[in-house]
Amino acid sequence: MLGRKQNNILVIKTDGLRGFVAADPYFEAIRDAYPKAKISLLTTQGLQRIARASPYFDQVAAMPNMGDREARKEFVRQLKASKFERVYDLSGDAAARRLRSAMGPFRPKWFAAEQALKPNPKSAQPLPLPNLEKISELSGLSVDDRLPDLRWAVSARKDSANMQPSWYGISGPFGLLLPSEDGARRWSASGYAGLARQMAESGFMPVLAGSKNLHGFGDEIANEAPQLLDLSGKTDHLQLAALAQEAAFFVSDVSDEMQLALSVGCEGAVICPAKSPYYAEGRHIVTLTAENDLGAIEPSFVWRTLDNMGLINNAHSDQLVAEAR
Repeated sequence: MLGRKQNNILVIKTDGLRGFVAADPYFEAIRDAYPKAKISLLTTQGLQRIARASPYFDQVAAMPNMGDREARKEFVRQLKASKFERVYDLSGDAAARRLRSAMGPFRPKWFAAEQALKPNPKSAQPLPLPNLEKISELSGLSVDDRLPDLRWAVSARKDSANMQPSWYGISGPFGLLLPSEDGARRWSASGYAGLARQMAESGFMPVLAGSKNLHGFGDEIANEAPQLLDLSGKTDHLQLAALAQEAAFFVSDVSDEMQLALSVGCEGAVICPAKSPYYAEGRHIVTLTAENDLGAIEPSFVWRTLDNMGLINNAHSDQLVAEAR
């Protein structure tokens, strides 16, 4: 444990799903450092449900609109009344910096992540995340060198009906299609549609998942592949984690949802440009690249890749075992 016993600790993580997943080892390190403290998380509205399912936080709240002067003043008043002794800002974004400034000179001991590098618009890599190493160095946190593991997101509410594939009408083996919201970095609708048809012909239900911003793209796929089950905008992060753990595989082009799927043990194929390949050391994935146009990657090639990874036959075998019970 670090120094004397702490009573109230605030953690800030407001930079989206991928950042939340990546910070999982730090969440655990903070809880381990202050086992008896009341630890509060300040995050985004959309991440509150999955955050509340974690074993690391006693209280979860959403960051208010820091551009609203009155909302900011009231929120700062509440934070000061809570008498936090330490703040771990794992976002390093503008909202967190504004909050730090608003807390004034008598704020708690504040450890902030280094700001993320500016993204390269020509890169297919995910947007850079803030550097958290400085936090562990300055605060003395002991952070395990491990991959994010969010299986707790599934075990926390695994008995809930809306955490089951059947809640969405899914039966038998299925695969997740997890497209990026960025159209410039996304595999084509015809590519996903061709794969969806191949999946359906082989006994796998094709399931599209992601935010509501993908609904139009889902319509494009469904026009060519009516077998598609489009869940864009219909699952929260906790439900998506449960689906990913049950899925036979995923296919993605480096979406935030893919990071969540990886963190619960889902395996699959990632599609990206050759000049910006995606690496995920320690994960069972295969990266498929194209020199220029991602549409050049054929659905049949993606399907063969999944087969060569052992994800298709294994899924069918597991289904037969389940039906025999």
